[in-house]
Amino acid sequence: MKNLKAILFVGALLLSAFAFSASAQDTMMSGGKSNGKAKPTVAIIRADWCSACKQVEPIMDDLKQQYGSKFNYVVLDVSNDETTERAAATAKSLGLSSFFEANKKSTSTVGIFKNKRQIYKTTHNPKRADYVRAFDKALK
Repeated sequence: MKNLKAILFVGALLLSAFAFSASAQDTMMSGGKSNGKAKPTVAIIRADWCSACKQVEPIMDDLKQQYGSKFNYVVLDVSNDETTERAAATAKSLGLSSFFEANKKSTSTVGIFKNKRQIYKTTHNPKRADYVRAFDKALK
């Protein structure tokens, strides 16, 4: 029974990550503008096997609900060769190649970009308050 619960939990996380990623990429591909200004972008490097990612993802999901459409969100999944290849292509299309290449081996990395410039980066950080400060700063 424990194995079934673990499998269901991991499955739910994967579906959440893919839904989060797909909606984020749709928003970013459409220009990601609000009131004529470019929105800040939150980029998350994650992997299925990363224990730190499992701590950060619920925080990111909560912040996505709290901040809603004020940000563009993109998940760059490096769980395996196939997802890493897709993540590299996504990063390139969004102008995040250098961030991705520099951090693709550091799962649970979150970067915030404003006007195409990185203004925040953290790795393996489960402190919600740090993200709230960074999100608020990005909106100023």
